[in-house]
Amino acid sequence: MLPQKVINQMMLNPMMKLKQSKGQGGRRGKLKRQNSRLAWDSRITAPSIKLDLVIECRRLPKKDSFSQANAFCGVWEVPPGFRSEGAKGVSRLPARQEKEIGRTEVVRENKNPKFSTTFRLEYRFNIEQTYVVRVYDEDLRYASDLKEHDFIGGYVFTLGELLGANGCSIARPLEKGNAFLILTGVEILETREVLEFRFSGQGLGLLERKNKVQDVLKQIDKVHLAKNALKTIDKVNVAKTMLDSIDHFDPYFTLEKLNTEDQTWKVIWKSEVMKDDQDPCWNVARLPLQLLCGDDPTTPLKITIWDWNRFTPDELAGFVETSVDELVHKAKRGIPMFDVMFEKRKILGGTKLKKAGCLKVLKGAIVEIPSMMQYVSGGCKMDLIFAVDCSFGNGEDMREENNYHFHTHTWLNDYQAAILKIASIYESFHTVNPFTLWGYGGLINGAHQPYFIMGENLATSDAVVQAYDIFFAPDNPYFTLGPRAEMRHVVQAAMYRAIRSNQQHHCYTTLVILSTGEISDLQQTIDSVCSSAEDAPLSIVIIGVGGKSFKNIEKLMGDESGKLRHSNGVPVALDVVQFVVFNDYHGSASRCAAAALRDVPEQFVQHFLNAGVKPKPPQAMPDFEELVSKSVKQMKKLRDSGKKSKKKKVVEKQEDEGDDDKSMEAL
Repeated sequence: MLPQKVINQMMLNPMMKLKQSKGQGGRRGKLKRQNSRLAWDSRITAPSIKLDLVIECRRLPKKDSFSQANAFCGVWEVPPGFRSEGAKGVSRLPARQEKEIGRTEVVRENKNPKFSTTFRLEYRFNIEQTYVVRVYDEDLRYASDLKEHDFIGGYVFTLGELLGANGCSIARPLEKGNAFLILTGVEILETREVLEFRFSGQGLGLLERKNKVQDVLKQIDKVHLAKNALKTIDKVNVAKTMLDSIDHFDPYFTLEKLNTEDQTWKVIWKSEVMKDDQDPCWNVARLPLQLLCGDDPTTPLKITIWDWNRFTPDELAGFVETSVDELVHKAKRGIPMFDVMFEKRKILGGTKLKKAGCLKVLKGAIVEIPSMMQYVSGGCKMDLIFAVDCSFGNGEDMREENNYHFHTHTWLNDYQAAILKIASIYESFHTVNPFTLWGYGGLINGAHQPYFIMGENLATSDAVVQAYDIFFAPDNPYFTLGPRAEMRHVVQAAMYRAIRSNQQHHCYTTLVILSTGEISDLQQTIDSVCSSAEDAPLSIVIIGVGGKSFKNIEKLMGDESGKLRHSNGVPVALDVVQFVVFNDYHGSASRCAAAALRDVPEQFVQHFLNAGVKPKPPQAMPDFEELVSKSVKQMKKLRDSGKKSKKKKVVEKQEDEGDDDKSMEAL
C-alpha cells in the first residue's frame, strides 16, 4: 500500500510525477533485492550421463568336477571412503555399507559367458563413483543367499576409470590372472537431448494492474479530502496516474518441475526480466531434458510468470501448466498459444481461475547436443594444471602450525587434500601431458618470479602431492614465501599451453588455482581471463584456502551485471571461472572437488560447439588380447604404487572425522 502522505499529494495534484529515486534516505539502500534481474545460465549438458554397464567373463574356472561354470554376477555401489577389498582382494560377500544394484541371469555351462542383463548407472564427472562386481558359480539353484554359491572373484572400479578407457571397456583378472572380467560402458543417447525454447507474452499483467487500481481506490477513499472533493471518475484517474508514474510491469518466468513424491513444484530455471513490457519476448534458452522431465517427457511442467520488484517481493502474474511433450508437438504445427491463468480469491472463501493473458511458444524443439564423454571417447585428451599460492597470505613462516602450507606425515593440509582429490578424478582419463604443479607469488633464490614450476611430468595424484611435499619442505634453501600474489601470469601461461596442446592433440585443459584470496593484479587477471575465454579450450577452477576474505577473488566471477568484463568494457565470451571455498565444506575434499568441477563438462562442450568442432567417431573397442595386455600393465602399476596410497587413506580419515564433527554440531 502507498503511504498516506503520498496519496494526499497525488490528489492535490493528480498529474504530478513521482520520481523513482535510488535513495530517499538510507532505508531503501538497506533493503535487499528479492530477485535478480538476470537469467539463470542456460545449460546444454545434463547433470549426469546415463550409461548401461555390460558384463562378460572369459576363462572362468571349474568349481564343480563334472561341469563348466554356471556363472552370474552382482553389482554393488560402494560408498565414498569404504574399501570393499582386503589384503587378498575383493571380499566374498558384500558388506552392509554396500548398496546392491542388481544381479545378472545365470549362464549355464559356459566358461566365457556374456550376460544379457545390463545395469543403468549415472555418471557424474565431478564425483568419484565406485562400484564392485562379484562373479559367482551357482551351486544351489534359485537360492538368493550368496553363501550358497561358489565365489569366483571380483573387481572394484570407478565409472571414470571405465569411461576413460579406450572403447569404454576394461578387462581385469579375477583369479590368479587366469579368469578375466570384461566391463563395457554404453552411453545412453537420450542424455544428449536438449529442449531449445523461446516464449513471448501477450496482454500479461492486465489483471494484476486492475487489482492494483482497486487497492489504490480503497486507499483514496480513506482520505477525508477524497470523500468530499473528488468524484468517482476523478478517483480512478488519480489511481491510474499514480500507477503509470510509479508502477511498471517487469515480467519474467520460471520453469518448475513437479515432484511426484510430495506433489510440490521445484524451480529449475529462471528467465531474464523484461523491463516495463506487457508483451515481452524473452531470449532463446536451452535446457537438458534430464533436468526438465527426467526420463518421461509427459511429466507436468509449470511456467510461472512473475512481476519483478526491486524492493518488495515479486508478485505472481499467472501460470501455465503443460509438459515438454505438449510444447514440442504443438510447436511443430505453428506458434501455439496457452492461456495464462491466475488464481483469484473469492469474497466468501476459496479461489477461482481467471485468464490473465496469453503465452506464445515461438520455438520449442528437441535438439541433440554432444556430451563431454562423446568427445572423450572420440580421442579428446584432458590436461590438468595446479597453481599454488606461495605468498605471505599463507603466513610468513611455513614451520608454524597456523601457516596454511604446514603439513605432517599423518595429516594433510587443505592444499594437499584438494590436489589429491581432483587429480584422482582426472587420473582415469587420457592426459596428453602428465600432471603439472606450478607456484606463484613466491621467491626463488631471493628473486620474485611471475610463476615457477614445482613439479612436472607427474603421472599420478600421489606424485603431485609428493612434489608439493618436497617443494614446501622446511629445509628447502631455494624457496621462500613472497610478498605479493600475481595471478595473471599463471592464467596466461595456461592459456598458451591449452591452445598449443589442442592444436597438437585435440585436448581440453583445466587450471586449478589454490589461493588464499590475495591478488595484487585483479584487473590484469580479469583481462587475461577474458582473453583466454575467447580462444583457449580452458576452464579455470579457483579454490579458496584459509579463512581470509575472498572479495577480490569473487570479482573474477563477474560484476554486478553478472558478466566478467574486460578493461575495454567488452563482456567475457564464455564463463570459464568457478570459485569455491574449501572451508565451506567442513574439511571434505570430495564435496569441495565436486563443487569446483561441476561446470567443467558444460564449459568443455560449450567451447567446442562455439569453435565448430564436432566429436570424432568413438574409438573401436580393443580385442580381448589387447585388453588383457593393458590389464597386466595396469595391475603391475597398481601393485608397485599401491591401489590406495597412504595419502588417500589420510584424506578419507579426515573426511570421516569432518562428517562426525558436523553431525555433533547438528545434534
